[in-house]
Amino acid sequence: MSSSISKINNIKTTVKTKLSTKIRNIFLAGIAVFIPIIITIFVIEILISWSDSLLSILPRAINPQTYIPVRGISLVIAIIIIFIMGLMTYNYMGKRLLSFMEDIFSNIPFIKGIYHGAKQITDAFTENRKQFNHVVLVEFPRAGSYAIGFVVGKAEISNLEPSESLTVFIPTVPNPTSGFFLFVKKSSLYELNISIEEAFKVILTMGIGTRKDIKAIPFN
Repeated sequence: MSSSISKINNIKTTVKTKLSTKIRNIFLAGIAVFIPIIITIFVIEILISWSDSLLSILPRAINPQTYIPVRGISLVIAIIIIFIMGLMTYNYMGKRLLSFMEDIFSNIPFIKGIYHGAKQITDAFTENRKQFNHVVLVEFPRAGSYAIGFVVGKAEISNLEPSESLTVFIPTVPNPTSGFFLFVKKSSLYELNISIEEAFKVILTMGIGTRKDIKAIPFN
């Protein structure tokens, strides 16, 4: 009699274990689907809010939202304008017009510093991404805390040994085009065995789905 009760209890325990495992696996699968969707929606929401706020500074008469009162229309317009400006870089007249506009910005005091700084950062994230030579770990913003950074080049400061110091850019989240520019001793850096694209993926997803085989080795 006691053996029968024991068998029944064992069966109940096994069923409960399998059921709890199944429920846990289903829940984890749901998280794996849910989190990327939420992050994507969050980023899109930020972009829409940012583009809408930019258009809000325009006079009502020329503001597209006056005639098309649809939230997010500013983002669509921005994408169209970016595409048109991209097309302009592929023909002679377009290049001349863009060069003329760049000359205007480059000759306005204060504005030229902002424009050239923004252009250098943008170039680094587009056709000139090769300016980033290595993905590194930097001890930042305090001892014992590390951030992912990108080596830009050697430190161009007269009283620092170029072979010993490097310039490093540390992007921020969720906008990786802004960040911190540091002069760092080469001996304090650790190089990561991932590509520039993989590093941006880690930063933008805040580590979700990060490779398990990432290694940090002293920078040479």
